[in-house]
Amino acid sequence: MSFLDVEEDFIRSKVLPDFAWTPFDEPTAPAPLAKPLRECAVALVVTAGAYLSSSQSRFDTRNPLGDDSFRIIPSDIPPEKIALSHPGYDTKRAQRDLDTVFPYQLLKRLFAAGVIGRAAPRHVSFMGYIPRTERLIWDRAPQVARMLREDGVDLTILVPS
Repeated sequence: MSFLDVEEDFIRSKVLPDFAWTPFDEPTAPAPLAKPLRECAVALVVTAGAYLSSSQSRFDTRNPLGDDSFRIIPSDIPPEKIALSHPGYDTKRAQRDLDTVFPYQLLKRLFAAGVIGRAAPRHVSFMGYIPRTERLIWDRAPQVARMLREDGVDLTILVPS
């Protein structure tokens, strides 16, 4: 039995009797970069449950159906202003090294080293536990994609937590 089978059985027994992973029959087609990485604007979309502690609400970690909302994290925010709320990992440990789940500071170092053109002005954080994915796929993801397009993002790095 695989980890995914165990996880699926757990979710079925505790939360959703009809739960099944959302299947995708075909992988996403590759999308080559239109320009060199050193010229690209790069954004992060993470499932860390990151939010701005002073101005945004925590993710709802008690809802058995998860929380499919997202938070916008400005690229220039100091790390001490970012908090984590997630039911699936030790957020206190991750908070000590935020780059493990939300590597926006790493993007700044990559920019300084000339590896990327720039970090996007905004990054996006979701909470990773979302067993009902319909709203995420059909509503939230297009909203985020439009925002990233408005920011001139050339490359989005997806960071699972």
